[in-house]
Amino acid sequence: MILLIVLIVVIVLIASVFIILNTSKFFVKKEDRNDSKDDLLVSSNEIDFISPSIPQVEITDKRAMVMCNCHKEFKGNRSLFNKEHTCFMINSDNGTGTDCKFSCIGLGDCARVCPQQAINIVNNTAVITNLCIGCGKCIDACPLHIIQLISKNKEIVVKCYNQECEPTSCSAILKEEKVEWPEKKDFKIWRFCYRIVKGIIKS
Repeated sequence: MILLIVLIVVIVLIASVFIILNTSKFFVKKEDRNDSKDDLLVSSNEIDFISPSIPQVEITDKRAMVMCNCHKEFKGNRSLFNKEHTCFMINSDNGTGTDCKFSCIGLGDCARVCPQQAINIVNNTAVITNLCIGCGKCIDACPLHIIQLISKNKEIVVKCYNQECEPTSCSAILKEEKVEWPEKKDFKIWRFCYRIVKGIIKS
């Protein structure tokens, strides 16, 4: 009989301790609780490594413009650069490869940092397309500092950074140009699909 009473008391004590330990979680202060990410199988640092957070890109009412004409020509033959090189590498060793120190090198340092993929290389010159949102990331990437943010409403611009008027054989030096933003590629695709569907309906 005494053994049974002792056994019951021991069971009650164990149950009481178990209940106290489990209910104590509800009395922990909110700021002392672990982050929910820490309860997962992987830590928060591992989550950031597996699926890194994408930095927010600021959208402005301006667009980037490379102050160098992609239709320019030079009397002398331009040095042929290895496409694996960067504008920064070439500029630090050989300048621009032309007789104008403001001529776009065209190896795509700006294109590589553009989050919108809004920069194409045409005739060794970076060209900003209509996909540009004016975030300005390309400005710091250019070693020549010839990219500027301009208003979308601007109609005429001198698309040449050579304000010093140094001697150069560039065919487009300090010429005024009409600002024409190329259409978005998406529009061309939809127009193409529309023409196909329209042709099928007519037939």
